Amino acid sequence: MQDLYPRPHSPFDDTAIERLRRMGLATEEDAPERDAMAILSAVFAGQLYDDLCDYYQDYEDVRELLAQLFDEAESADPKQKFLLICLQYDGMFRDLPGPVWWISGSPEFAELFADGFLSHLKTLKEEATT
Repeated sequence: MQDLYPRPHSPFDDTAIERLRRMGLATEEDAPERDAMAILSAVFAGQLYDDLCDYYQDYEDVRELLAQLFDEAESADPKQKFLLICLQYDGMFRDLPGPVWWISGSPEFAELFADGFLSHLKTLKEEATT
């Protein structure tokens, strides 16, 4: 379901870490809650995988897109990996999910998320081709 209102505030402002803490994604020391981030990464990777399959309807298109994504991610720095993920949502004209939006302003969180996301997405692609 599409949000009917613009996002308030920015993931780059002072409230972002508080929001991440309330979501259970940050510790009291403002560090990533690694177990929660691993689950979040897997959930959104699985959802994106299904969204890609629904959007493109031809699995060969999905395979090619994912191969390109993984190839580009190999040489990308952590920030670029996160942006590559964001581009997949843009390519389907979808907003970033709320938690992913709030992660985007915190490099340590974005790196952890991107690594887990891409790893799980790669697993899903490999399972589909076996």
